[in-house]
Amino acid sequence: MLRRYRLALGLWLCCVTMVFVAFTSAYIVRRGVPTYDTETGVYSTHWETLQAPGLSLLTNSLLLVGAALAMEAARRRSCTSCGQENLARPSSIWTFASLILVLGFLAGQAMVWNVLRRSGEAMESGARLAFFYLLTAAHALNVALGLGALLWLAVRGARWSTAKRRLATDLMAWYLDAMAILWIGLLCIVWFD
Repeated sequence: MLRRYRLALGLWLCCVTMVFVAFTSAYIVRRGVPTYDTETGVYSTHWETLQAPGLSLLTNSLLLVGAALAMEAARRRSCTSCGQENLARPSSIWTFASLILVLGFLAGQAMVWNVLRRSGEAMESGARLAFFYLLTAAHALNVALGLGALLWLAVRGARWSTAKRRLATDLMAWYLDAMAILWIGLLCIVWFD
């Protein structure tokens, strides 16, 4: 049964990844399209600089990776404690830690967007910044979906059977791992371009 659920999650993650591949392809194509500079009267492929707060983005990255690692610890704890009746407590500690770290990541993303907006870096400021908002908001939406599932697992999981709890913990660990890897890839594309 675990294989079927992992397959379904894998198909969902493939769809999510393809959306980000499409966004990234549009980003790369747009970067190569020249724009007309009215001051100089020439076309230029100059790409505006991204003034995103690097320390905040690094902190957010560490929070998301920490959430994925905490969920991985919960998954491993649930697998090694098979047959024990007190399984819910040790793995739920890691689940709640992951929940808090995901909330921290989303709050940190909101702070980054707020800092950019206050400094006058709105979506209308340029294509690079618009893509930054698009990519990070789309990723935050996927993390928020994971947060909903994680919250459901944290609140309701203690009442489930051991097998159902193990299944949900396993799938959440895989999902958060994928979100962390996707986030690091997005930052590399947008930040180091």
